[in-house]
Amino acid sequence: MKSLATLLLTVCLMASCNTNGQNQKQLKSNNVKDQEIINTALFYLKEGKEKDFEKLRSRGNVLLQKYGARIERVIKPKMIAAGELELPDEIHFAVYPNIEAKEAFDKDPEFIQLKKDYVANSVEKMFGFISYNDEDFEFFREIGDSKKTYGVALVYLKEEKKFKDQFAEYHKEACAIIPEFGTHFERFLLPFASANDALEQPNEIHRFYFESEEGMQQMVNDHRMQQLFPKRDEALSNLIFILGEAIQ
Repeated sequence: MKSLATLLLTVCLMASCNTNGQNQKQLKSNNVKDQEIINTALFYLKEGKEKDFEKLRSRGNVLLQKYGARIERVIKPKMIAAGELELPDEIHFAVYPNIEAKEAFDKDPEFIQLKKDYVANSVEKMFGFISYNDEDFEFFREIGDSKKTYGVALVYLKEEKKFKDQFAEYHKEACAIIPEFGTHFERFLLPFASANDALEQPNEIHRFYFESEEGMQQMVNDHRMQQLFPKRDEALSNLIFILGEAIQ
């Protein structure tokens, strides 16, 4: 994993070739009423309470179905490849058809009871970000992909417009190259709210997986990408990049 992390650290911000780079940098509308909502939650579990948390996750997933929602992906982090963050025990991506469905689920009496029974006993702390998917990005999930290496990137851009434009330029140029190397993007999320202030809300959340270490090595060594990396890095104020495997 260490050697793979070295590779991924250089390519974890390539952005989706299915999206418009400029549109990724800002919310297109303050009205998210009718848009699909994705909740990203980072969980830190109490020692020895993993089984209790599994019960919460399992039952919670059943309850989500009442509201047309689901836990789309659960990632078990293995290491922090970039940035400063205590390694979470699990990262959950829950998808709701709209914000009303999420609010209704949060008020569900059975869910409230589940939290009383299990969350206090099993969860030490958590961070969460409510997002919507960039509307130009088409969600893709490959059957049998659960054992591939996953990356979750919390992306923080510098505030100045010139850096946002610079990142958009990087995005456009990189997307002409990266399809050659077997990187698959699942979600490009634009957060608009946080569960708490313990972790700063990122500008973007990227989730993707990698077909092979060989493909990543080829991309990192590609002279075209080498020329683009400085442009990307200068546009960032921070990056938290987590590597792991999918357990759901």
